[in-house]
Amino acid sequence: MTNEQKEKIIELMKLGIGYRSIATAMDLSRDCVRNFCKSRGLDGFGQDYSKPKPEKVIREHCKNCGKRINQKKLKGRPKTYCSTECKREWEHKNPIIYQHICYYCGIEFENKSKSGNYCCRRCYIRDRFCRDEDIEDVIRHLKERRPLQNVPIWIKDLMAGKEAQEPDEDSKEYY
Repeated sequence: MTNEQKEKIIELMKLGIGYRSIATAMDLSRDCVRNFCKSRGLDGFGQDYSKPKPEKVIREHCKNCGKRINQKKLKGRPKTYCSTECKREWEHKNPIIYQHICYYCGIEFENKSKSGNYCCRRCYIRDRFCRDEDIEDVIRHLKERRPLQNVPIWIKDLMAGKEAQEPDEDSKEYY
């Protein structure tokens, strides 16, 4: 492979052209072009070469205690903590809190879980097992013209005409 061909391959890779197209245009084998590009660090997609690559930051000290981390040359993610105990301690001190809305009572609550549907166990039990009692309670309140307190969201949706729709016969999947 000549120097002109090498320069042309580098130029075409930076434009985002693939190995096979470059090989066909330069009358070379695809493996020859691919091996040359890999030896120069140009493997992958060409669009990535126009942007500067961010440098990997290798943490030398533990994120929790500041103790020096024994880093070994391994593939994969570099270590952030010196031990699993340090990781657990840091996560306990710095929890990630997510905002949710209770499916039963509609109040906003915070939780460490990404997917929280109920603010408490009582709301879960009421929503899961007491739907008939809730409907009777709502009917009684409506007949007596008393205001409703803590109406479950599904009842509000039902009263507003937002029913859960059943899937069509055609879209049902059978296993």
